[in-house]
Amino acid sequence: MKKTIKLIFAGLVFAGLVSGTAFAKEGFSISGFWKDDYIRSGGSLELGFPNIYEANDFFVRDALDLGGGGIMNGQVSGGVSMLTNKLFFGGKQVVNGIYMKSYGFTYVGADLYFLSGKNSGKVDTGFDFGGGGGFEIGFENSKAGFVVEYGGGYCLIPNKLGSLSQITPSFGYNTLTLGFRQYF
Repeated sequence: MKKTIKLIFAGLVFAGLVSGTAFAKEGFSISGFWKDDYIRSGGSLELGFPNIYEANDFFVRDALDLGGGGIMNGQVSGGVSMLTNKLFFGGKQVVNGIYMKSYGFTYVGADLYFLSGKNSGKVDTGFDFGGGGGFEIGFENSKAGFVVEYGGGYCLIPNKLGSLSQITPSFGYNTLTLGFRQYF
């Protein structure tokens, strides 16, 4: 299990490093988000890398997202930590110093579920994947904007992890994200 997590983390870091181009108009970004789906609710910190590709108003961008939250399910209570890699693709328009981006995204990542109550001390693992769309509106001079994203995905939690039976079931979800993004 530790080897798998290390391989996933190394792959995410490598993807982020490869995506940084010296000629991108938009450099690194940092974002703070509130996220909510029907089971989990919490916050996340996103580290965006310089654009992978830019042509006219089109862009492709990569980011790592580290999040956490509470589980709002009647069957299982506890918390969750998530590490995901997110790929954006969309367009950007600037009018009178105000920019508007609309984009689609896809993501994949790993989750750790920390359970409480009678399952206290048990950690379940899961793998998230999904996609969606969003928009960002902000001021070109300050390089900061407000972000709204809506999407969905699936959290795959294996029935067994080694010799341990998992408590948390796999689930599909819709998710809403609100927050800010600051470019450097």
